[in-house]
Order: sequence, then structure tokens, then C-alpha cells
Amino acid sequence: MPIFITQSLVAGIIASFTCGLGALPLAIKAFDLRKHTGLAYSAAGGLMFAASVYNLILPGLTISSGHIGLADALPMVFGIVLGALFLSQVDTYFSAERLEQGNWKRWGNKTQVLIFVAMAIHSIPEGVAVGVGYASSAVYENNLGNYIAVAIALHNIPEGLAVAIPMRAAGASIWKCFWAAFFTSLPQPIAAVPAAYVSWLFQPIMPVLMGFAAGAMIFLVILELIPEALHASTPIKVAWAFIIGFCVMILVQVLL
Repeated sequence: MPIFITQSLVAGIIASFTCGLGALPLAIKAFDLRKHTGLAYSAAGGLMFAASVYNLILPGLTISSGHIGLADALPMVFGIVLGALFLSQVDTYFSAERLEQGNWKRWGNKTQVLIFVAMAIHSIPEGVAVGVGYASSAVYENNLGNYIAVAIALHNIPEGLAVAIPMRAAGASIWKCFWAAFFTSLPQPIAAVPAAYVSWLFQPIMPVLMGFAAGAMIFLVILELIPEALHASTPIKVAWAFIIGFCVMILVQVLL
């Protein structure tokens, strides 16, 4: 097996664990989110929205060239619409009756299931980026693969927090939050390996993949998280919690 395949797989698995680490700050007793459910959902929405814009849309627009033109924007817009359409269909599929059947109930309520789906989708283009990066490193003898892997692993920490906040607010244990965040990031190593093998195929469709993930996450924030937050808290508190979550994600991404 080529070394860059092994590197892609290991890097993806490590990134999944760092996503799980994002849940651990919620173990601090001061973070009693059950008393502030609305604020928790809104802050998670701000974190996810910032991740969509900062980690997916902006890099996707400039991935093929240094400037943003119509040719760069169209694949991204197409991906965003597809992602929103996909999550809309997932929302329709998970009716109240279906969530009461079989094993779906163990995953939580509808909002928590949709968060899991959206964040798992978000992990796919990140995994592809890792695989393509290591394949590039093998060909051009640069350090691109390691750079992308470390950056994504660190960025996964606040993204894991975004997954864990609504679950913790609903009363889930820290370990359940950890494993939920871990599994949302598991598509990263799964996607990294084939992307490393055939990087020439995955690289041109990266803007669409990134747009798809962003569209799904933004649709989730508007469809579920903000309405849930407004149901449990006042609009002014929800707005401030969203802004704080958004700013925290931006600051963490820049600092990391």
C-alpha cells in the first residue's frame, strides 16, 4: 500500500477523534446547558453557520484560482442548492412516526438526527481534501498533506462542540456527545482513502462537494436550530447567542 494512502487514513482517524474532543468542555459543571436550551441551540447554529462560510464556501470559491469569478461561483452555488435540497428531503423522511420506529429513537429527536446528518456530510469534503493533499505531497514532494491534516484536525474541535451543544442541552451524557461528534467526523478517513487514490478525479469536484456540505448545514440552521432556539428563548437572546457562536468559530479558526 502506498505510504500516502496510510497517511490519509491515519490523518482522517485522528481528525475524527479531535472532533470528539470538542464535546469535552461541556463536562465542566459551569456549562449547564439544560437551563439555557434556546441559547445552546442558537450558539450551535452560529458555530455551524461560521463553519459553513469560513471552512467551506470561502475556500471552495478560491480553490481553483486566487480570485473569485463566475466560473468559481457556479459550482459552489450548485452544490449549496443540492445540499439544501438533500437536507430538505432528509427532513421530510424523518417524520415523527419514523423516529419512533426501530433504532432511530436512540439517536435523539429530529433536530439531533439532522445535526448528525449535516455534520457527517460536512466531513466528506474535508476527508477528500486530506486525501488529495497527501497524494499531492507524494507527487510534488511538498508538505501539503500534513498541513491540511493538522489544520482540519484542529478545526474539528469547535465543530465537535457544535454537534455536542444541542445534545448536552437535551440531557445527553458527555460520552454520548463525544461519540456522536466522533462519528460525524468518521466520513473523513473513509473519504480520504479513495480521494488519495484518484485525486485527479476528486480535485475538480471539490467546490461542489464543499458547497453541498455548506448548503446542508445552513439549511439545518435555518430550518431547525433557530426555530428551536426561538421556541425556548427570547429573540434578542437568540440573536446574541448566534452572533457569539459565529464569532467564537471565526476566532478559533484564525487562532488555530
